[in-house]
This record gives sequence, C-alpha cells and structure tokens, in this order.
Amino acid sequence: MNVMHSQEDRALRQLWGIDVPVARGPKARWSPTQLAAAAVELADETGLDGISLGKVAERLGMATTAVYRYVDSKGELIELMVDVAVGDPPPIDGDDWRECCRRWTTALADRYADHPWLCDVSPRRMPTQPRAYAWIDALVGSVAGAVEADALRVALLLDSLVRTYASLERGVRGGTPPSWLGEAVAARYPRLASAAGQDVSDARLELDFAVDAVLRGIGEAVC
Repeated sequence: MNVMHSQEDRALRQLWGIDVPVARGPKARWSPTQLAAAAVELADETGLDGISLGKVAERLGMATTAVYRYVDSKGELIELMVDVAVGDPPPIDGDDWRECCRRWTTALADRYADHPWLCDVSPRRMPTQPRAYAWIDALVGSVAGAVEADALRVALLLDSLVRTYASLERGVRGGTPPSWLGEAVAARYPRLASAAGQDVSDARLELDFAVDAVLRGIGEAVC
C-alpha cells in the first residue's frame, strides 16, 4: 500500500472510528485529530489564511515533512479542523419541535462565533466529517415526528441560515460603511431608507427572527 497516496482516506476513516492498516515506521506522536486541534487554535488566532502545514508543524514542534504522516494536504487538514471546531451537537430533545430547532440553531451559531473562520470554508455537497452528520442527525431526530418526510429539509435549511447569518455577523464586526453611503442610499432609494430605520445590525437577533419566520411557515404547512 502506498501510504502517501492513501492518507486522505486513512485520516477520514480514523475520524469515523474505522480500523485502518497501520503505517510502517515509528509510532506516530500525534493523531490526525490532535493535529487538527492545533490547527484550529492557530486559525482562531490568525484566520484560515494563516493556516499552512508548515505553521501547524511549527506549533507542534515537528518538521513540515512530518505533517504528511497525518494529512496529505492543507485541504484535508481543513476538513479535519471543521470536525474539531463544530464538535458534538448538544442534547436538544424535547416535546416542542420548534424549541428544539431554536436550541439547535443557537448552539451551532455559537460554534461559528467561537471559530469565525468556519465561514471561509467552502461548503461541500456531501460532507465527509462525522460530526457534520451528527448535527444534522440530532435535528432530524428531534423534528421527524412533527414534520415527517421534510425533517432533513428543515435541518439543511436551518444549517444554511446559521452559516448565512454567521457570515453577516462577521461582516458587521469587520467595519463600518463610509459616512456618505447612508445619505446616498436615502436619496436614490427612499423606500429602502425608510425601512432601514429599524436597527438590523445585531446578526444574532436577525438569525432568531429568520428562524422564527421559517418555523412559523413550516408549522402552518404541516398543521
């Protein structure tokens, strides 16, 4: 077996707890998850752009070439980082499916707030990390009895809302618009300017509003 070319499959199989052939050579000092945890700490400090195999290796006191014993590329490392950063979903079971959804979205939004660089990770059509599935499974299990066949759709919709508003919250923190922009918008789009009198700068409150609107719509559809 060519160890270098099978690293991605091997690291992901370890995440899933699937036994894999042991690589030849000395026993590895770290696990892929420990490597990813160090990278998460670095990304929390510097952002995703600050991540490189060399910098992670330096943080752990190893040579850059040694990192390839655990991961095959920066892309694979980022996949492992996402699994570590989102962590396990909290218990959300309860009698009120809407409240379960609210607790779920709040918990996931908290993970994005703790690790803002998650917004910079391009979403995949099919995630490969077990914890990505664990979050969706937790919500599906909590709402399946209420929304029947649409449980997965509800989970994916709320997941998208959290990501969208996490990106918005990050943008709000990133700076303020130029002082002249408000006056220019009011002059050209007076109806929008009138509606904009309401403060919508708190992205978390806006997420709560969006989630409640979605849940009301779903509730009407299934009743």
